[in-house]
Amino acid sequence: MLEKGVVNRVRKVTIGIGGKGANTARMVTQLGGRPELIGFVGGANGRLIEQMLEKESVRFRHVEVSGETRICQTLVEAGNPEVTELVEEMPPLAATEWKKMVALFQGLELSGSIVPISGKLPAGAPVDAYAQIAKIVSEQGGQIILDAPGEPLLLALEYKPFMVKINDVELLQTFGGDDLLAACRQLILHGAQSVLITRGSRSAFFVDGFQTLEMFPPKIEAVNPVGSGDAVTAGIAVELAKGSPVSEAVITGMACGAANALHLISGKLEPDDVARLRSQVKSTLIG
Repeated sequence: MLEKGVVNRVRKVTIGIGGKGANTARMVTQLGGRPELIGFVGGANGRLIEQMLEKESVRFRHVEVSGETRICQTLVEAGNPEVTELVEEMPPLAATEWKKMVALFQGLELSGSIVPISGKLPAGAPVDAYAQIAKIVSEQGGQIILDAPGEPLLLALEYKPFMVKINDVELLQTFGGDDLLAACRQLILHGAQSVLITRGSRSAFFVDGFQTLEMFPPKIEAVNPVGSGDAVTAGIAVELAKGSPVSEAVITGMACGAANALHLISGKLEPDDVARLRSQVKSTLIG
């Protein structure tokens, strides 16, 4: 365990790719999809990430920024499913760097695409950044899976994302109170076509205009749960791209979330694990 004020020694250090968008793109690739990762990179860390993405055959288009891509450290204790994360902050974006991102999206062919938009906005990005991207995707006929909290989420609801996928803590921080289902209905009222609320190893809630489901994930011995939310997004995106019903997509997503937690390195899915765990996902109609 980590102790303050003394020297802590680690048994093993492993370098991997992180970040919600990168994790999602990697896991879509592992499931047989052909995603394209869109994001920011900077400095030597950014070049290293691109080299690692190339090794995993993940396609990407990045906006080069002046700041160094951040490093995040995940501390894992053997036999303890809880992890500790040390998260750096990237230097703020310049206004011109955000404009390059908008121009990049405007040049993409997004008709019929599934477009996950995820993560905390980088410093320097406008508060309506996700709304700007959502507008472009919506106008081109793409479908958005939005995983972001706070005002950036609320502003993007105008463009009717196909799904808002968010965890319970971020949802309640966004709306206040302690009623998850009431907050889900607020999201639907303001434009979301469906909502999936994840709660780690506990049950999730799926809400759309027709039903409310409580979804129970498989029981597993978790090694490292970091990235499991991104795995859920990846599974949903892959199924929707195949034309599967949203209810089936959510089941696959829940199985992917559990499958990711079986590995020490986040952002790792084994299709056989997903297939095995998928049959263990249960759902109950509650409204």
